[in-house]
Amino acid sequence: MRISFNTFVFVLLLLFTITANLGCIEQERQALLIFKTSLHSFFTDDDPSSPPIMLPSWQGHECCKWEGIACNNVTAHVTKIEIISSSSLSSSEEDATSDIEPNYDALFPDLYVQHLNLNQSLLHFKHLIHLDLSGVSLGSSPINFLGSMRKLRYLSLCTELQGMIPSSIGNLTDLRVLRISSFHEAYSHDLIWVAQLSSLQYLAFNAVNLSMAHNLFQVLNMLPSLSQIHLFDCELGNMPIPLHPISLMNLTNVQVLNLASNSLHDQVLDAFRNMTSVRFFDISQNSFTSLPQWFDKLNKLVGLYLARNRFSGRILPNLENMTFIRDLDLSDTNLCSVPSWLSKCKSLVKLGLGCNFLRGPIPYALRNLTSLTVLDLSDNNLTSIPTWLGELKSLIRLDLESNNVTSAEEGSLASILGNMCHLKGFYLSGYKLQGEVFPINSNISSCKNYDLEELDLSNNNFSDKLPIWLEKFKSLSYLDLSSNSFSGSILHILGEMVNLTYLDLSSNFFNGVIHWNLGNLEKLEYLVLSSNLFTGVIPRSLGKLENAAFMSLACNQLHGNIPHSLGKLKNLYSLNLSSNSLEGTISHLERWSAAKSLHTLSLSNNQINGSIPENLDEIIPELRYLELDNNHIEGSIPDSFCKLKAVVTIDLSNNKLSGVIPTSIMNMTSLVWLHLNNNSLHGELPLFINLKKLLILDLGENRLSGAIPSWKNDTFPELQILRLRGNMFNGTVPSNLCQFSKLQVLDLAKNSLRGSIPHCIGNITGMAMLEAKIMPNGTLVNATKQWNQEDVKQVIKGRELDYTKNLVLLTNLDLSDNRFDGSIPKELSSLSGLLGLNLSYNDLSGEIPEMIGDMRSLESVDFSHNKLFGAIPSSMSSLTFLSHLNLSNNNFSGPIPRGNQFQVLDDPLIYSGNPYLCGVPVKAMCPGDTDTDDSHEDPEGYEDEDGENDKLDKILFYFVIALGFATGFWGIIGVLYVKKNWRYACFGYVDEVADRIYVAIVLKVAKLKNKLRRR
Repeated sequence: MRISFNTFVFVLLLLFTITANLGCIEQERQALLIFKTSLHSFFTDDDPSSPPIMLPSWQGHECCKWEGIACNNVTAHVTKIEIISSSSLSSSEEDATSDIEPNYDALFPDLYVQHLNLNQSLLHFKHLIHLDLSGVSLGSSPINFLGSMRKLRYLSLCTELQGMIPSSIGNLTDLRVLRISSFHEAYSHDLIWVAQLSSLQYLAFNAVNLSMAHNLFQVLNMLPSLSQIHLFDCELGNMPIPLHPISLMNLTNVQVLNLASNSLHDQVLDAFRNMTSVRFFDISQNSFTSLPQWFDKLNKLVGLYLARNRFSGRILPNLENMTFIRDLDLSDTNLCSVPSWLSKCKSLVKLGLGCNFLRGPIPYALRNLTSLTVLDLSDNNLTSIPTWLGELKSLIRLDLESNNVTSAEEGSLASILGNMCHLKGFYLSGYKLQGEVFPINSNISSCKNYDLEELDLSNNNFSDKLPIWLEKFKSLSYLDLSSNSFSGSILHILGEMVNLTYLDLSSNFFNGVIHWNLGNLEKLEYLVLSSNLFTGVIPRSLGKLENAAFMSLACNQLHGNIPHSLGKLKNLYSLNLSSNSLEGTISHLERWSAAKSLHTLSLSNNQINGSIPENLDEIIPELRYLELDNNHIEGSIPDSFCKLKAVVTIDLSNNKLSGVIPTSIMNMTSLVWLHLNNNSLHGELPLFINLKKLLILDLGENRLSGAIPSWKNDTFPELQILRLRGNMFNGTVPSNLCQFSKLQVLDLAKNSLRGSIPHCIGNITGMAMLEAKIMPNGTLVNATKQWNQEDVKQVIKGRELDYTKNLVLLTNLDLSDNRFDGSIPKELSSLSGLLGLNLSYNDLSGEIPEMIGDMRSLESVDFSHNKLFGAIPSSMSSLTFLSHLNLSNNNFSGPIPRGNQFQVLDDPLIYSGNPYLCGVPVKAMCPGDTDTDDSHEDPEGYEDEDGENDKLDKILFYFVIALGFATGFWGIIGVLYVKKNWRYACFGYVDEVADRIYVAIVLKVAKLKNKLRRR
């Protein structure tokens, strides 16, 4: 029977309509939604109050149209689920198994699964062919059930499974691609199940512990279809059995072999000598010292990655014949010079020579490599940049940062930018280059169009102005000129580089006003103009930078009000306007209608006044770091602060705040740093506080009163700095403070505290373990970037100092200027990590504990103005770091210790006000000492050099007096003796004066007698 054409078309349309209306199977859609609800983002994990928006396209009924989901065109069953990380490669089957250059960058998932057994949702997808969850950390969720998904051809997982990889995966006999990434938690001792995957073409174990997988290479040899093998960071070097007898004869189709980061040694390479088909070979980050002789037989090799091995300075003679290689990474291989044969590699496209010991100018052997697109010479000891570098016109990326270049051949930098039309990335940071970057008359117009996208000249000493020819780089998206000596005003052309996403001009000498047309950079995400000499007001046009996420105008000379337009930047994450002369009222923040994403707001060190808005939590709900210190802000602290669920830092110090501290602010569980010092706050501190993460609590210089509460030990379990100085606290110090074992700084000075110092103070281990704060590699424990930004004032060595970068190392106990009585507890001497100890201006009595010599880290001790008595302990002479000591105005007696540290602590003021002390510094003789001693020997019998110096001073003193007397006497008498007429004149004048005096006295006496007679 013949079917007409119209009937045939009608049937096709009918079938198409039926399949189109099939849509998404409801059961599978519900399973996808259940899986979605279990996902959380690593980027918002620190703010549990705001549920993250995951997979925004996963909504509605058409699940087959959701991102990462694919369905069968006939049955509508879900056949593909793909959730990859933002840094991941495309995980399509074609890309994964094709003959391409691999990328071995670590892939970190963006999401993680919480509280879900995967089989509850994924087992609904019985027709699944492609499952890629590399963008999701599966945690410890079991994955055994995957073995029942028999139709899978592609499987990629990122798991934290603490256990053995299930052998049930071996049931997936149709599998073409298997990729499992872990964090050294997953392992496998027996990989025989992999041999069942006879169709496998791509195998990747990333950071999976295979050190006990004794049959690994035997299993690989049973999979002749393999074309890519990735065993990155699998601890293969820790295998207990030797690998070199193994011969992988069957792996003749392998084109990509990745054995990076396994601590492998030279002998292992012999196992791969028959894999002559390999095109990309990565053995970087191992312990190889040389390459085998057969290496030159890999005549199909295109990419070779040898970075971070233990090769010697003159290495790799076996590579001389590999002139066909296209990608060669020799970074961090101890190279002292560039091999001469490298100039013959005319096909070389990418060359990595970074992190070596190359010296002198850039090697001339590179001049012939005209096909190079990527050249990395960073982190060497290169000293100059030649002009011929501009001849490498194919370069796309040129990295020269972190060398010792002090000069560049005239025109070389201009040649690089002027001739390399296709250059996209030029990195020249970390040099010592100075003067003009490119002369004004430089030829920078050799190309019709320039592809330059990233230019980094930071951390040099360039001093010229911005050249006008910057406008030629229309594609520029990244410009970093920070930490130089550039001057002049910002050119208007910067506002015309509409592709800029990153602009950093910080730490220069730019001046003038900030040009308004910077607001035209609609793509700009990162704007840093801090630490310059900009004046004028902040342009309102900056409020048009809709994509801006980070903006810093700090440390300039800006004035005027903060533009309301900045509050319209809905993507702004961090805003730093500190250290200017900005004015206006802080209440203007109420007009910020779109700052919902703002995490950091720093307005410190300005002239801002007014009161903090009561609804700040509604204006900036995502706020984490609030810095308003050193302004003129007044009023009270809003009680609504407690609604800022994710806030980490609050710094309101050095303002004019008044009122009481809201109880709610003392229960912000996310708070880590709280600075309210130097205000006019009053009232008492609450007993019940919940600040589990707090590290610094600074309430000093206020009007707080009452007793210090007896807080429970779980109130501040992490507290390291407690500063309450300069208030009106009274009562005794509660022994509960001793429970805060991590305290490093306890400052209760200038209050009205009384009673004795608690004996339990020796339990504060944070003041007893200074060495524990420095790790073996020299880095500081807890020395995070935020620690370096904190500022706490402390009185040490008699001076009030601001501690910032070294604050994490500071240990200080200051109880001065109170009413403490009793003795100094001997338990205090167990605080061996203490740097400063100040107990001055109290009513302490008794003796200094003899064990004070055990506090070997002490640099400053002040016991002045107390009622202490007894002898100064001789053990104090062992405090070798002690540079400031004040024992004045006490009742100490006996000899002042000699030797060691007391030799430099010889200022009499240290011991003044102690009438019963004796010894050299106070010039009081001790019993048994005699003033006729010529030698004044110390306890070891050495000659007292101070005594000898005193003798010499006396001799010089009498000699000068005698010389002055002789000069003055004979200067007058000698002249009169020689000059006779002068002598007569002088004596005649003396006689005349004597006669006048005599006559005057006689007359006065006569008049006095006459008066007496008349009476």
